[in-house]
Amino acid sequence: MTEKACYNLSLSQDVAYLQCKYSLYKRVINILSSIAIDEEVDFELMDQAFKLLVERNDCLRIRFFKKKGALMQYFGDSGKNIKKVPVLSFETKEQQDAFIDKVRKKTINYMHGVVIEPYFIHTYDNRYMVLFKICHLVTDLYGINVLYTDLINVYNALKKGETLPPAPESFEEIIKKDIEKNAKNNLAEKHLEYFTNLLTNNPEPFYAGIHGPNNPIWQKQLKKHHRSMPIFLVRNKTQTYRHKIDKDLVEKVLAYCQNNLCSPANLLFYTSSIALAKLNGDLKNIMPIGLYNCRHSAQEKHCAGPKVQSAGCYTKIDYALSFEDNLKAFSISQIGLYRHIKFKDRDFESLMHNIYRSSPLLIYYSIAYSLIPIDMPEGVEFNLYTNGNSALPAYVIQVLNAKTKEVDMAYDVQSRITSEEDVSNFHTYYLNVLKQVLDDPSIKIADIQLSL
Repeated sequence: MTEKACYNLSLSQDVAYLQCKYSLYKRVINILSSIAIDEEVDFELMDQAFKLLVERNDCLRIRFFKKKGALMQYFGDSGKNIKKVPVLSFETKEQQDAFIDKVRKKTINYMHGVVIEPYFIHTYDNRYMVLFKICHLVTDLYGINVLYTDLINVYNALKKGETLPPAPESFEEIIKKDIEKNAKNNLAEKHLEYFTNLLTNNPEPFYAGIHGPNNPIWQKQLKKHHRSMPIFLVRNKTQTYRHKIDKDLVEKVLAYCQNNLCSPANLLFYTSSIALAKLNGDLKNIMPIGLYNCRHSAQEKHCAGPKVQSAGCYTKIDYALSFEDNLKAFSISQIGLYRHIKFKDRDFESLMHNIYRSSPLLIYYSIAYSLIPIDMPEGVEFNLYTNGNSALPAYVIQVLNAKTKEVDMAYDVQSRITSEEDVSNFHTYYLNVLKQVLDDPSIKIADIQLSL
């Protein structure tokens, strides 16, 4: 088919591909995002910048094909057949939102060489938008930040007639290094041993939904003495509700983390888990999903190719201990989990159902979290859009804005089982728990109050 070097999917790519393969809604492979720029943009010049973006980021030149039923990839030549980016203009927000909704509903045609669909938009409120629909097999939510940063830097260099900045790192080179590392260090047995011990030595976790324990669908499961939710009830349409963590609270989070050598992601993850556990009847063992950015080296951090791994995070809550003691234990467990993050999701799920003797048609996961730091220039607003479908009951995308010091939160929830009121109430619980534990980290979990 091609004389170029061909590669199997990386672990991160494999997860994204399987989510698409086994979903009724193939558009879960899309990532839709935008930047809106306040000052006037020369879209002719931005078109040149986009062509250079594709040349400079080889992940945008990946081409996929199937060989004996397996999806494989190679890296195409730079700068070939890049079409001119369409420019659109909208007079009303309703028109603009309708267009974005239309774009997000169509699955990107990655099997026919289309891994990115760009649009330039003169917005209804007189700003200048760059809208990208990108295949999840070629980037992730962290990589998108690399792409937009590179696009802005290249555009500014062209505008000023300056030398182009250094290009981001090659994803192909990172894939080669990963193949070499995996050949030298086959840790599959150690990964299996770690998760076998983790699940065997701990009780079966409980599903804990944002909707709370009184949801009629969940009540039917509880009456059957199930600890998990039928998978067919959650693979449906989703609705997104947006909330914030304000600047004052975020600054307290960052100060606590700095003083206690704790990551903001761990603190927010565990605080939300406490709110979920208490909401659902003081549960002691739940299983959220964490999305972990596996960019270790400077080379990986400056590359847009996908390097995120997801993992079920067995989360324990000891009501007799303080928040800070629970958080320390959780942070230690996260270190162990991170060391074995390359254990495949489907293998973990199979192991879990085998150990707990539960049906593979049931899921323990009620929610997935990601925390994404975004640092856009002044006058540039970053936005993520959801696909309208998900394989999870809830996915919470938390974007930490380096400029405003706020966390923008998008709760993407299954509309069949979770309402707007459920999300609003849970977010209030979450904020109240966060305020209590930051004001008094020594507070016992049993003494934390949920209140609206």
